[in-house]
Amino acid sequence: MAVRNKNRAVSYVLAIFWAILIILPFIWALRISLIPTYTAYVSFFPKSLSELSLANYKYLLLQTKFPKWLLNSTIVSGTATFVNTIACFMLGYVLARKRLPASELLFTLVLALMMVPYQVTIISLYLGLSKVGLTNTLMGLILPMSAHPFGVFLMRQYISMIPTDYEEAALIDGASRTQALFRIVLPQTLPAIGVLLISMLIETWNNFILPLVIITRTSLKTVTVGVADLAFEILNTNWGVLMAGSLLGALPTIIIFLIFNRYFLKGLTLQGGIK
Repeated sequence: MAVRNKNRAVSYVLAIFWAILIILPFIWALRISLIPTYTAYVSFFPKSLSELSLANYKYLLLQTKFPKWLLNSTIVSGTATFVNTIACFMLGYVLARKRLPASELLFTLVLALMMVPYQVTIISLYLGLSKVGLTNTLMGLILPMSAHPFGVFLMRQYISMIPTDYEEAALIDGASRTQALFRIVLPQTLPAIGVLLISMLIETWNNFILPLVIITRTSLKTVTVGVADLAFEILNTNWGVLMAGSLLGALPTIIIFLIFNRYFLKGLTLQGGIK
């Protein structure tokens, strides 16, 4: 018992230490964002509350296009995640039930695509989008983000764990294949869909290289690119505004993860698939 309590205490100490290491950069960014100064070399603790100010946030929201960038990121991330989830669920079902010729070969190709670094295809992707006139458009950002091999892999593996008995019983009762898919299979894959939704939403929201290459118009930029551009607007970087933009840009994904955290963990452990 004493050894177990000692191990538990050590685990708690390590967990607290690790949490501090993770949270400390956010606290430091918040500290800088509340000081109307161009320098990042400030004391960690303010000498008085009078030092703190929301001037950087007011400047960011009123004097820059940050609200527009936030809207662009919301449209791109929300649409791409929705389309990607539907496509991955449908294709994952088809591959899991082997309803296509050479399903195993197609699944192998999906696995191969997961091993290709995203940056390798960015040049060919830009050339393809430019030929069809989708550069400097939000659709040019949505389409490439709407197909992710990880989502297909996740849904295929999860659906493969679901016995076909439920679908066969529904078909015998007169349900169509589509009805069996959406009324029988879909409810049982909700944990995996939750993982896919959260992971894809965070990935599309934080995507930097694709908006950087595809978009050049300031009004169409996303939060990641727009905030990065704030560092080069003037000769002397306004670190307070930059930190304020970074915190506000990261806030939506943090809120979403905190709200759906238990669904995300439930899906990762693959529990709740069969009830």
